[in-house]
Amino acid sequence: MEFQRFEALKTAIRTASPDQVLDLEILIQAVVSEQLGAVSLARRTQALVQSRTCPHCKGTDVVLHGKDMDGRQRFRCRAVDCRRTFNILTGTPMARARKPEKWGRYLGCMNDHLSVRRIMETRIGLNHKTIWRWRHRFLKAAANDNTPVLSGVIEADETFFVRSFKGDRGWKKGRPPELRAARPSGWGALTRGLSHAQVPVLTALDTGGGIYEAILGSRYAIAEALEGRIAAGSVLCSDGQQGYVKAAVKAGAEHRRVVVTTVTSSAAKAIVGPTKPRRKGRLGLGRVNAHHGQIKVLVNGRCRGVATKYLGNYFGWHGAMVKEAAGTALLDRSLL
Repeated sequence: MEFQRFEALKTAIRTASPDQVLDLEILIQAVVSEQLGAVSLARRTQALVQSRTCPHCKGTDVVLHGKDMDGRQRFRCRAVDCRRTFNILTGTPMARARKPEKWGRYLGCMNDHLSVRRIMETRIGLNHKTIWRWRHRFLKAAANDNTPVLSGVIEADETFFVRSFKGDRGWKKGRPPELRAARPSGWGALTRGLSHAQVPVLTALDTGGGIYEAILGSRYAIAEALEGRIAAGSVLCSDGQQGYVKAAVKAGAEHRRVVVTTVTSSAAKAIVGPTKPRRKGRLGLGRVNAHHGQIKVLVNGRCRGVATKYLGNYFGWHGAMVKEAAGTALLDRSLL
């Protein structure tokens, strides 16, 4: 749009009625959703023009340096020990990514948890390798997006995922990633109980909505993972693992052990009369267990299992999906 016509449009909008303003707001939201990638890049450009911060040396002596072949603004750092050029995507997970006009539609497919094959069926115009790489570019920014410090009443527990090398061609090439036979993705661990075949994942939630997730090397690394993550004076609720007790004592917090009684189906049938109702305000692990259930639905259900090395990315995917405007959140995180 020409500059004069755009200025006339802004003047007309200032004299619009409240009903017309609401109509314009709906129209602008629709246009932003259609051009999500271009709008996010324009927002990123404005922020970088104001901050003038070099992504290489973090210096602020930055000047405009023309535009690239895609019309994106380029910058140049004038620091003596840097002198490098960059654009608005340099240093972000989306660096050197192409086709920003398709980012919005692609993120809409991710909001619907579509697989790579299903996204290709939408005729988005992307190769299956590009679709898979874009998924992990967007998810890489959201991975390990944890709350720095949890406070209040904190529920913490660990869950386990089968160690997976999904997509690895090592067995076919004679370089197996583990000294075992390859197993179908639908199978579980080859050994019963907890073993090296199970990957422990720690999750801690507080009453303010904060989330901390960490993939542990073993169950004995709980105290180390929670170090510096618990505010003093908080109440940490967990099972009987000693790692939680050590973390609470070191942080100056109170630890409450939650004992969950297991009632079998036969024992439940033997109970005569009404059961004792749960006391209101009683501490438990319901929220963290529900969170683990949602994560397993995404990883083991919708995604049919994922490779262990990408497990943290899918935790970030779940965290973005439970928020409003998940597609916008993922894109904004990818441009940081």
